[in-house]
Amino acid sequence: MTSELEAFPPVPVDVTVRFAETDMMGVVHHSAYIVWFEMGRIGWMDAAGVPYTQISGAGYNFAVTEVGAQYRSAIRFGDPVQVITRLTTLRSRQVAFEYEVRHRCEDVLYATGFSRHICVDDDGRSVSIPGWVSDGLRVGAQTFGNR
Repeated sequence: MTSELEAFPPVPVDVTVRFAETDMMGVVHHSAYIVWFEMGRIGWMDAAGVPYTQISGAGYNFAVTEVGAQYRSAIRFGDPVQVITRLTTLRSRQVAFEYEVRHRCEDVLYATGFSRHICVDDDGRSVSIPGWVSDGLRVGAQTFGNR
């Protein structure tokens, strides 16, 4: 996906792999990455000053329309990882993020991924992203990018 918002900086979220996230082979189960992507997305919105709890509390949600991951290297119980999230698309009804899962201390890329979302109301109908949300994501991203 070509980044439309390259000026928006990435936000890292630290994760230490829990035993419950591993499979019988002792490596992180593929489903854990999707949960980590969500952690990254929520962390990105928090850092931008538009917490997802505020969006949801106002009757809006970002429903997932597509998610994908490419696994590059195995992660094991106790490994310190970092999920690095970037906002890549912000349109009238759509938002998209890209993710990197890296070792927190070493230069190891474990996985990359993306998620695409559509704004919906409490009834599940597609709606435009409220102006205060899209403005907040744009302004907040620029503000925390200048820290």
